[in-house]
Amino acid sequence: MITWDDNLWCSEELKGKAARIRRRLRWRKATAAATWCITLAVNKENLFDIYNMGELLFRYYRDSDDDIHIVGLADSREAACELAASMIEKVYDQTGRLDVRGYFSVPVKEQ
Repeated sequence: MITWDDNLWCSEELKGKAARIRRRLRWRKATAAATWCITLAVNKENLFDIYNMGELLFRYYRDSDDDIHIVGLADSREAACELAASMIEKVYDQTGRLDVRGYFSVPVKEQ
């Protein structure tokens, strides 16, 4: 299942376009090839995963048991990496730890 964070981070180029991108993903319509999603990592040992938006349109992600929680959007892979670094820095500055799941208030699902 794909969910969105209430406080979605966006790169400068995508500010104001987040609602449209959400709708297009919900309707399973292609977006610009240059839209990248920062998600909480499926592997609980990692912090974030970065996906091209087009990849999330595949049935595998819609039908997967893994929860994909989108916390950021960027217009390029490089911008996504920089945004993820900024997010990690803010989480660490505010909490003193690298607990991004706790910061984004997403419970860890027991396996």
